[in-house]
Amino acid sequence: MGPRRAGPDRRPPLGVGPLDADHRILIRRRVAVLAVLVMGALAALLFRLTQLQVVRGGRLAGIAQRQQLATIVLEPHRGRLLDRRGRPLAINVEATSIYAVPSAIEDRARFSAQVAPILGLEEDDVLARLARGRYFAWLARKVPAGVVARIKALRLGDQIGFRSEDQRAYPNGVLAAHLLGFVGIDNQGLAGVELTYDSTLLGRAGEAIAAHDGMGRVLVETQRTAVDPVDGSDLLLTIDQVIQHITERELDAAMVRTHARTGMVAVMDVPTGEILALALRPVFDPNTGTRARPDLWMNRAVSEVYEPGSTFKVFLAAAALDSRLVDTEQKFFDPGFLKVGDRVIRNANGKKHGWVALGGILRYSSNVGAAQVAMRLGRSVFYRYTTAFGFGTPSRVDLPGEVAGLVRSPAEWVSPRLQTIAFGQGISVTPLQLLTAASALGNNGLLVRPHAVRGVRDRQGRTTSVTSGQTGRRAVSAESARAVLRMMTTAVEEGTGALARIEGYPVAGKTGTSQKPAPGGGYDSQRFVASFLGLVPADRPALAILVILDEPLGAYYGSAVAAPVFREVAAQTLWHLRVPPRTQLSEPPPR
Repeated sequence: MGPRRAGPDRRPPLGVGPLDADHRILIRRRVAVLAVLVMGALAALLFRLTQLQVVRGGRLAGIAQRQQLATIVLEPHRGRLLDRRGRPLAINVEATSIYAVPSAIEDRARFSAQVAPILGLEEDDVLARLARGRYFAWLARKVPAGVVARIKALRLGDQIGFRSEDQRAYPNGVLAAHLLGFVGIDNQGLAGVELTYDSTLLGRAGEAIAAHDGMGRVLVETQRTAVDPVDGSDLLLTIDQVIQHITERELDAAMVRTHARTGMVAVMDVPTGEILALALRPVFDPNTGTRARPDLWMNRAVSEVYEPGSTFKVFLAAAALDSRLVDTEQKFFDPGFLKVGDRVIRNANGKKHGWVALGGILRYSSNVGAAQVAMRLGRSVFYRYTTAFGFGTPSRVDLPGEVAGLVRSPAEWVSPRLQTIAFGQGISVTPLQLLTAASALGNNGLLVRPHAVRGVRDRQGRTTSVTSGQTGRRAVSAESARAVLRMMTTAVEEGTGALARIEGYPVAGKTGTSQKPAPGGGYDSQRFVASFLGLVPADRPALAILVILDEPLGAYYGSAVAAPVFREVAAQTLWHLRVPPRTQLSEPPPR
């Protein structure tokens, strides 16, 4: 038989037959699993949405809002400095600062090349500033109006911005610079009263909330205050602007006449310790204080010591009388020199004064006589009275940088130091210490605390605190103080202080001429400090004035160069304060 022809395929069609039911079961299972997965995912998504919207919705909304809002510090206005009569000495003026928006600057090199010459910066400096932030970078703070106009003329648009800030201004320029001090770029006190009372003047910053755009720039129109700033309090100072002008004018004239290296004049109200004027030369302008040489910032009235010379003899006399170891009648022989061990003490002018009492020692400024008085007192007694007048300890004046001076222990007051201290060599004091001690003589022996601030005022003009200079400390008895004043008055009327006389007013004063220490030890015979210490009117002192000229050229005695400065400052100040003269004046003092 031939091969059998294959017939047609007899398999059942798809979906028909015994495999159809299994296939359907498999599909159903897959669909069920997929449905479970979808339902699970939907449940998880619903749970997450519920958590975000309900549970954490408030917190997340706050985060989103904070990402769109910026906190702005609202700077308070710094308190003003006013003289004792309310005249402004330090104020605030509006200034413009310039900043960049780095994220808006496409070509930083070109931007830097445009702005750097106008701002007085190097291009690399501008680039470095742009690299410090994305949305904000200071370019220049508190710049002149002309600079602002030139930057605006560049039409840099969103790349740059301008902000108004307070700038400290001192309308009288250098007037009272060392007492006022100055502030930094952020209006923080850096010297003088500005530093001592920085927290009082500064006030308290506030806060505002504002939206910002996509580049991080604050939208000022959306700003709202959250915490109001509190402006700083004003300070009513002790100085009188007119007396300060008088003092500085006369000191400037003296510096021209004497060519002194430095100079200082201080005026104090005797009963209260208030500093009425404080002038130092050389000087700086507080408007540009941060750019001045740092050595010019030093307030030498409190931060530098010197050997006071013969002005110290008045405190020796007070100690001698108050201790009752020497009276006004006792005399000492002055042959013009005194041999102490291997040293010889001589009078500054080389004169011999013969037998002199305590008053004569002051009148003729006898070093030899003063040395003998110190020997009569002894180390312990003289030291006790020296410290009782405040020497060797800070006066606690409200000015920064005060030093204590140098008063060695009495164990070190061995000859000839004991004798030289008697005429102000071998002891170092600050000018303000000396003036404060002199005020005690005019205040019946009671010490006062020198101060530069009378009180604090709020921005409504109400006085919130008052400063007192009373200490309750007594240096010597009232009787001893008055006796020394009488001796000082005679020293002006008949002795070395003749050029300090003021028509109509008795003056109690003492000249001083001290040699400066030499770098290698001992004293330099070519360098001197000339000074005059005076109180006026002597019968009831209102003013204590100290004049110091350091290294004057030519005439260098305090009687010749410092006493006339005292006279001019004192005469004009008495006239300004309307202190009545004790005798009839022929004409008013020059203004």
